[in-house]
Amino acid sequence: MPSRHLGSVLALVRQGLTLELDYGSRSIEALLWVAETVEESVYEAGSLRRTPDGLAFALDNPPLRVGAFDFLTISVDGSAVAAERVRWRRDAGGPWTGAATIGPAAPLDWTPGDRIEFEVAGPFPDLGGLATVRLELRTSAVPPLVWFEFTERPAEPGRPA
Repeated sequence: MPSRHLGSVLALVRQGLTLELDYGSRSIEALLWVAETVEESVYEAGSLRRTPDGLAFALDNPPLRVGAFDFLTISVDGSAVAAERVRWRRDAGGPWTGAATIGPAAPLDWTPGDRIEFEVAGPFPDLGGLATVRLELRTSAVPPLVWFEFTERPAEPGRPA
């Protein structure tokens, strides 16, 4: 595990212990429930699949966040993917837009109820069958960084997960 990840994990453990000492274990359980609920309501479970060029997945936007995001990054298994290798579209069948075009003059507007599909060009080797995808969106609003991370076994092309 790289030292920067170890430092993050240790900081998280310290914060968790502080929460438990100050407020009891029920507070940690409640925070975990909120995090899992938000993740499950944004990432479309089972949508991660292999494509001929890499991976694809979909996000649903519940009525939690409205935003005009001017920067997007995706990493797969901890490795950043160049914006030129990422594209997105609203709903199935819509036109694809390259993530490299996202910026202050052309933000990714995400409104409640939007379903957005992403395709990420690989190669992504099959490392134990699971893939961890992290999507980061930045905006000038508060909070400036919104991110989602999920781990799932990608379905093979033409087969459901």
